[in-house]
Amino acid sequence: MTRALAIDTTSDVLSLGVRHGDGPLHQVHDRCGAAMNRRLLTTIDALLHQAGLTPAELDVVLVARGPGSFTGTRMGLAVARSFAQIAGTALVGVDTLALLAAAVDPAQAPARGHALLRCTRREVYLATYAWEQGAPRREGEIALLPLPELLAAVGTEPVVLREHDGVHGGPDPRLEALRPMALRHAAPDAALLMEVGLALFARGEPLPEAAPIYLKSAAFRTWQPRREAP
Repeated sequence: MTRALAIDTTSDVLSLGVRHGDGPLHQVHDRCGAAMNRRLLTTIDALLHQAGLTPAELDVVLVARGPGSFTGTRMGLAVARSFAQIAGTALVGVDTLALLAAAVDPAQAPARGHALLRCTRREVYLATYAWEQGAPRREGEIALLPLPELLAAVGTEPVVLREHDGVHGGPDPRLEALRPMALRHAAPDAALLMEVGLALFARGEPLPEAAPIYLKSAAFRTWQPRREAP
């Protein structure tokens, strides 16, 4: 009976979930923008109370590690690390493009397609996936591409696209014209993070590192936490 906390603060939506074994998922999915930092800890506390759990009773903490909001991603990871330390338990990082791929309807999944995340005016994050028996498997690394290069890379293959609110210039018709994949899950919320993260946790393999994937306008980088001198 796994007791889990899921935290996603990578956009302007605060998405949290707590699961106590086979019980119901207690979750919040709220577009709260700048108020997120004030609501994060109190909302987690309320969800844990609803599930009848204390932080020390958690078996695993799941956190979305970006790409996404620079400040939001960092805030969510800091809180996730704190709860994992309190519980002395596993911390699993899940990238937001994996969540997009997991939202695709497995019954209608293509052999190959792309997860796209647009957070800036001229660049889009891209990850290519192959679906095997309905389950997505990433091919290669995540890339951050200028829009013309992205369109050339995607071609006519299907996509699942998410555009963060507040992107300068609004929706781009060139992205809107791409062929969408059928989804089984409307939004990459805490319920989806819980599903993907717990599947990773259950495998018993080395867990994905919970280091944030930060948004950069010119290059794609993975931030590594500063190590203290011995």
